[in-house]
Amino acid sequence: MRHAVSMLIYNRNPEQLELTKEALESVLVQDVGGLDIFLINNGSDEETVAWLKGFENNTDSPHWFYISHHEKNQSPVLLSNKYLETIFATHPYVLSLANDVVIPPNMYSEMLKWPRGFVTASATGEKNFPVFGTSKAVSECTPMSVMLARKWAYDALMAKDGYYLDPKYFLYASDCDMALRMAACGIRGIQIDIQFWHYCSAHWRLMPPEEGSKETAKADADRSTFESKWGFRVDSPRYGESTNDINFRGVIPNFVRQERRV
Repeated sequence: MRHAVSMLIYNRNPEQLELTKEALESVLVQDVGGLDIFLINNGSDEETVAWLKGFENNTDSPHWFYISHHEKNQSPVLLSNKYLETIFATHPYVLSLANDVVIPPNMYSEMLKWPRGFVTASATGEKNFPVFGTSKAVSECTPMSVMLARKWAYDALMAKDGYYLDPKYFLYASDCDMALRMAACGIRGIQIDIQFWHYCSAHWRLMPPEEGSKETAKADADRSTFESKWGFRVDSPRYGESTNDINFRGVIPNFVRQERRV
């Protein structure tokens, strides 16, 4: 069986393209065998488009590449929902990662050893991170920039809400929203101690200032969406309390207050 990998790409300058190349290189050396690699260009510059075209019709690689291009940048939430539906139609799990990370060669194989619906690893700012031969759990956690998702967990979230990631978000806070919805479904993710390097928000930190400020404005809007939906801020202690509460049902707070007034 071939293993699926998904990566969204949004590059506006050579520095971001170099990060993307490093991320993909770390994927290509995974020790699980042939990969089905889905690369989604989300409005990148011409240099990135030209680089991606080099993988089309590549018959010399043991991996199969599926390249998609979008001329303009779109919500990563909407694109993730769209492409994961396609991937899960033919694969039981997928490793999704950002294009500003570097993962060790045994990342995929170690994640597969954990049968939970969502498996994440441990981010570090140290690029020369140690490569652990085996993994152990360190926490039950929210989704992260490198995550293995299994179809049965995807199906559970789809059955609950009709979507995988809430389309009301552009990107930011959608992972924390997903963690609350996971808790409501009784799905417990796992974070393992295997490390990966993450530049962290390279997509806006390396942009020209005027473009980067637009991205941070979207982040503020998403955080407001989260607070409006759940009744508390994403950095509130209630977030962690809710994700660990076995009685949490994912009920919208406004509905709860209205119900209590009756």
